[in-house]
Amino acid sequence: MSKLLIRSLTLLTGFSLLTGCNAYQPTKDVWKGTKSLWNTYISQPAVVNYDERGNLSPHTLALTNSMMGIDVELGRLERAMLNADRPPTHEWLSEFFAMFPWVSGFAGVKYDGTILGQEPAENLKQLDFVPLLYEDKKQSSRALRADVQPSPLGPEILLAAPLYDGTDFLGVVAVYFDMRTLMSFSDSPDEIVILSPQALLWPGKYDFAATPLSTINWADVVTKSSAGTCSNATGSFYYMVRYLGNLPLIFAVPETGSFPEGDRSLEQGYAFFPQEREKLSPPPQPERKTRADIATGPAFATDERVAQGEIQPGSQESMLLNAQQPKTAVVQERQLESEEKIPVKRKERPYQRRKIVHAPMPAVEQEPELPPPSSMERPSPFGPRRDEDAKPTFERPSPFGPGEEKPLDEKTIPPDASEPAVMAPEAAKKQALPESTEEVQEPAVLPGGRPSPFGPH
Repeated sequence: MSKLLIRSLTLLTGFSLLTGCNAYQPTKDVWKGTKSLWNTYISQPAVVNYDERGNLSPHTLALTNSMMGIDVELGRLERAMLNADRPPTHEWLSEFFAMFPWVSGFAGVKYDGTILGQEPAENLKQLDFVPLLYEDKKQSSRALRADVQPSPLGPEILLAAPLYDGTDFLGVVAVYFDMRTLMSFSDSPDEIVILSPQALLWPGKYDFAATPLSTINWADVVTKSSAGTCSNATGSFYYMVRYLGNLPLIFAVPETGSFPEGDRSLEQGYAFFPQEREKLSPPPQPERKTRADIATGPAFATDERVAQGEIQPGSQESMLLNAQQPKTAVVQERQLESEEKIPVKRKERPYQRRKIVHAPMPAVEQEPELPPPSSMERPSPFGPRRDEDAKPTFERPSPFGPGEEKPLDEKTIPPDASEPAVMAPEAAKKQALPESTEEVQEPAVLPGGRPSPFGPH
């Protein structure tokens, strides 16, 4: 049927596109029609039917209506206690009691069982907070813990949140209440019975001894099922388990039969639940040592000089004196059954610090200092300086040929025996040029009497 519907829709869509794409009907209108067909037959939008109530059985519906308001209040209390992971203040307590007026009181308990504070300070029911200090192995160490305390005035439910300083357990903050104060939040409190494996919390209008709920070991049942039916010769009850922290609470309503009514007192449950429990001692906790405890501990008080007051406790000198006392290390070795147990003595070797000897560095021979290079006196290619004290340079033959001969002035050249004699230009020319048999041609003379730089004609 679905395949046929898809094929019909495909053909209809193609026909709409062929006939609709003309000048009188734009493509947008065709797409609107195709989309409406898709949402109508292929992908229908989800619709919530508020008139549908489901197929709940009458006893399940009765249990839901009876425990819904109580469950909401217990959930609010659990969320508030999960956030109470630090010591409370007076303002926080005032807001807490205004939010939960059905709560009996609040207390802070140290890890050794000492009550640090309680509000209100006096309580008619004698409560024991020590069971809340024990961690349940089936849950997280920081999860909520709960307990039921039976008393002549009625059972009290305790709910606690553990406090930690890092990994150190400090104690708990606990709240306690009576289940009877929550019956105002139930739509039909007379039709419901509330109990725990330790006590009867609310009997409703029924005689608890006549119900099948009084003949069941609830400590064993809650570990195997969370809901079910229990019955006797009179009729049956339908129950559901709801956990408050690690405490199972059983809510039950009649399913079949007619049960006799009682006086609605909690004393009718005393014959079925134990009223006396073994009193527990606080769990052992490792001592939390502070720096002051470490400094004044017995390890520093054993020294005689410390006891006499010569050395202050915790000083570095007292630690050194205590460290001078040698302690032999005992090593226990596993012995086989066939071997004789022979004591093994180990020689203690005194600790010696290894000395590190550094090898001397080889001497580095220093290179002899060389005298600074002296500049040799050479004739400057730029000619003599204009200073009066400058020494004249030797004349060299010009590459442009001989120029005008000018006689040297004897005044400009001081006589010096260490300098070589100045030769005439012709003699210097003959000495610089090699002897040749060819005749040397005279250079061409330019107008003005100067020799031509291009040589002879």
